[in-house]
Amino acid sequence: MIYKVILSRENDKYIARAKEWPEVTVVENSRDAAIDQLKSQLLDYLTNKVEVVQVDIPLPTQTGNPRLDKFGWFKDDPTFDDLQAEIAAYRQDIDQKMGPDRVTL
Repeated sequence: MIYKVILSRENDKYIARAKEWPEVTVVENSRDAAIDQLKSQLLDYLTNKVEVVQVDIPLPTQTGNPRLDKFGWFKDDPTFDDLQAEIAAYRQDIDQKMGPDRVTL
C-alpha cells in the first residue's frame, strides 16, 4: 500500500509524518533515515496498534443540496426523453441564429 509522507527539515533534522496517520512521526538526521524509520513505525502502528475497518454509512435522503435532492426524480418519467430532445433542438436553433462567430465556453 502506498502512503503519502510529509517531510520537513528543522535544525538539521528531518521530520517525517504519515499524511493519513499524523500520529506516526519520526525525527532523524537524514532524509533517507527518516523515510525508512517512518515506514517501519507505520507498519508497526497499522499491524499492532490500530485496526483499520471499512464501514458503510447510509446517506440521508436529504443532503441539504436542493439540486442533489432532486437528482433521479425523472428516471421513470416516460416523457423525459422527449424533453431532452426538445432541449437539444432548442439549443441547435439558438446556435444557428447566433451564427458561426458565436463564442463558446
